[in-house]
Amino acid sequence: MQDRTDPIIAISTAPGKGAVGIVRISGHSLEGFTEILTKTKLEEKKVRFIKLKDTQGELIDEVLCIFFKGPNSYTGEDILEIQGHGGPIVLQRIVKHCLKISKLRDTATQAEQLPYLRIARPGEYSERAFLNNKIDLLQAEAIIDLIDASTEQASLGASRSLSGEFSKNIKELLSEITQTRVFIEAHIDFPEEEIGALEIQRIKEKLIKEIDISNKLLARTKNGLLLKEGINTVITGQPNAGKSSIMNALCQQDVSIVTDIEGTTRDLVRQHMQVDGIPINLIDTAGISFEKKDKIDPVEKIGIEKAWKELHTAELVIFVHDISRVFEKTYIETSLQILKEIERGQNKNTKLIHILNKSDLINENKDLELAKTYFDKLFQVNTLILSTKSSGELQKLRERILNDMGWSKDNSENVHLARSRHLQSIIKVKEHLEVAVSLFDSKILSLELIAEEMRLVQNALSEITGEYSSDDLLGEIFSTFCIGK
Repeated sequence: MQDRTDPIIAISTAPGKGAVGIVRISGHSLEGFTEILTKTKLEEKKVRFIKLKDTQGELIDEVLCIFFKGPNSYTGEDILEIQGHGGPIVLQRIVKHCLKISKLRDTATQAEQLPYLRIARPGEYSERAFLNNKIDLLQAEAIIDLIDASTEQASLGASRSLSGEFSKNIKELLSEITQTRVFIEAHIDFPEEEIGALEIQRIKEKLIKEIDISNKLLARTKNGLLLKEGINTVITGQPNAGKSSIMNALCQQDVSIVTDIEGTTRDLVRQHMQVDGIPINLIDTAGISFEKKDKIDPVEKIGIEKAWKELHTAELVIFVHDISRVFEKTYIETSLQILKEIERGQNKNTKLIHILNKSDLINENKDLELAKTYFDKLFQVNTLILSTKSSGELQKLRERILNDMGWSKDNSENVHLARSRHLQSIIKVKEHLEVAVSLFDSKILSLELIAEEMRLVQNALSEITGEYSSDDLLGEIFSTFCIGK
């Protein structure tokens, strides 16, 4: 069974060839091991050129070695970093040699100096940094988020979390909550000290202030979640409604084939894009038709089945309609049927944007407004009129996507990257605070119930930073890291 105190080793650079490759070793009391491995005594944080040879005296590689003495290291343990040439074979030879050296125990002295190395698990270096209080859980998650960032905005958000900005906000709110709870608990423990109406009002006002802080934190966290996860967006509609043209216009490149022939798009077309730094995973789908099965091309039928599968898991659906056919009874009936099927299978949090496309085919503005008014009333929606030839209308669509998904420009400055668990914890914080405030309006004031709500608030905040967490949660988080990080 693997122990969290075992010394560990791993290649810390990405797989493949490169100019430089890094092997990292972390553990307690590594000085003796490093001296035997390198045939010299390494000074702390000083780079040393070493000709690393195997046990037979054959040169493995010419490397640079740096020794970091714990707790002044990334993991809080002793760390030896070996920088060699970036070929996968030579790096594997270095690892193999280190593992072999760690098992040479010919003398009692060596038995004390040479720990048994093992290959690190994914994320184990960062996990040890967390367990040794070098970083909190938010900062640990920010490390992998920084590596995985797909936009510059997401990278900036991850950097802010890594620097501790998000943690600072959480800890400040936690400090406020703790002070309030201590005050309440003191009055519970010493009932002879009666709590006056003025003090009760002050506690209530303080809790209301804390709700306001949690609301602001919640808004920023929602923004951070969008930055982290992006928006899974599916474009749907009847054949030849202009879905592929919208896909190409949003992506600003020809990723989907566009023709006047119905059913041109038969398979899913995926493209990653960004709007104001927010990642969007865009999927163009086959036009949906409810014609009898024997009238639909078999390949098109498979495309429609794939489209429905994506629609049922999408976070945002862009439903495209041909504005020139709005007053055709059969066309509208089919659109209503598609909408009914979408609403039946979609997640309750899925957002839907209706677009009346091809507005450039309508000459008069009054005709555009008439079509929109008719459609909005029939579908009970606020439709967006669009022409892919109009950059202004495309920009309105981009803004609508962000707005409908909850992106707040007011909370976009200094936004930190966030995860679903952070959002759920902050929602809990807000809910428990609101319950606590409502208890002040009860006929009989119960400080014990208020104190319990405050305890639950503390737990929810502590879960975010990892001060209160389960091993299962830690395992889930660090298993997503790459080996060597």
